[in-house]
Amino acid sequence: MIDRYGARQTVQRLSNVVPNDTHTDFGDFDKVLDGIASGDAHWLRLVPRLAPGTDAGTGESLPIVIAEALPKNPVGVLRLIKRDASWIDACGYPMIEPTRKEMRAYFKAAIPAVNSVHDPALQSVKRICLSELLKAQHTP
Repeated sequence: MIDRYGARQTVQRLSNVVPNDTHTDFGDFDKVLDGIASGDAHWLRLVPRLAPGTDAGTGESLPIVIAEALPKNPVGVLRLIKRDASWIDACGYPMIEPTRKEMRAYFKAAIPAVNSVHDPALQSVKRICLSELLKAQHTP
């Protein structure tokens, strides 16, 4: 779809956004977000291609699902961040209104996952991501 319609029209089609209509149903875009959140490398590779087509509503979801992917595929997420540093927000825990229990569980999984990355090409971004995770973990 991206090759055929471009990023903006693809996101609009997946989101079922009709111009001049106030109703928005994320529809199939939620499936794309779920795929990215799974940490699957194929889905993560779509992020830089989809991002230019997002708006305020759809765009705020991307850092959240990238953060959800971090404990599952830290290498894939760190590669994404290395290519485009603007995704570093995913390391800062961008979740919306999480419970303390959800936060603890996330950091318990994400920090060791990122620590387990040994690829020499990712060590710089790994340090930055860990720093952001530790800051977010201790932010009230």
